[in-house]
Amino acid sequence: MNMTSPPPTIADSENKTCSPEKGEGIIIFAIFTVLFCVLGMLGNGLVIWLLGSSVKRNTFAIYIINLSVADFGFLTFELIIEIHWFFTHLYCDFPYELFQTGLLLMYSTGQFLLTIISIDRCVSVLFPIWYRCHRPAHLFTSVCAAIWAICFILSLVYFTIASFHKYELKHSLKYQFIVNAVLCLPLMTISSVVLFVKIYFLSKIQRRRKLLTAVLLTLFFFLVLAFPLNAFYFILYVFKNIHPNLLYYGYLCTCINSSINPLIYYLVGRQKGKTQRNIKDLLQKVFKEEENSSDQMETSEGSKI
Repeated sequence: MNMTSPPPTIADSENKTCSPEKGEGIIIFAIFTVLFCVLGMLGNGLVIWLLGSSVKRNTFAIYIINLSVADFGFLTFELIIEIHWFFTHLYCDFPYELFQTGLLLMYSTGQFLLTIISIDRCVSVLFPIWYRCHRPAHLFTSVCAAIWAICFILSLVYFTIASFHKYELKHSLKYQFIVNAVLCLPLMTISSVVLFVKIYFLSKIQRRRKLLTAVLLTLFFFLVLAFPLNAFYFILYVFKNIHPNLLYYGYLCTCINSSINPLIYYLVGRQKGKTQRNIKDLLQKVFKEEENSSDQMETSEGSKI
């Protein structure tokens, strides 16, 4: 495909103008992005509705609900940005930068939530008795609230900086992507590897296999599809040059990642050879394993001592 260069407010530090972005490649990119945004919003909305109305608020499912909210928000802002482009052919200037700030708020929140989810599962598998006895009653709610607050404050700071530079986010975006990459990637990768080795090679416990499989798949697809957007921006800001297609594909792949999580939960919750009653039962089967298996896991680990 023949695509034009990235938006001037991001890719060209010397260009002070906001020129229209047109071309066949961008049109194809926008159409596919809108398609995945709509599908992803439906899927994540369904997850939020079903889990929010059926799972107790003090369970691990609170993490998944918040992750789905972040994915839903990301897809919503991306859809608004693409609709804005269809009418203006601009990926720059106000109000684009406002929509972009909201999108990056959701993107960063999703990364931090997945990082905390991976660490939480890693600790619960490596130290099950300690985790069960010392976990605060409102841990999930408190952690999610803290992540949303921190990401909102950071995004507000970035947008304020951008507003002083005539809404050119290039002056502040690099800090957000550097923070995401430095904090999230090492923790998420190490926790994922530890979880995979512990569950599939060292542990004989099967009770939480569905839950941990869903978490591992979600982490894997995020690292493959969504996290490269951080790397693309890092390359852009360090080397001042990047292939013009990469940022477009980076956003498209991130939309695919945000849309695929509900499908992961559905496929993991299915049982071969059995007829499932409805999607609500499948989600409960995956995320209520946390409640049903903790006591058994604790007893099993204790009997080895």
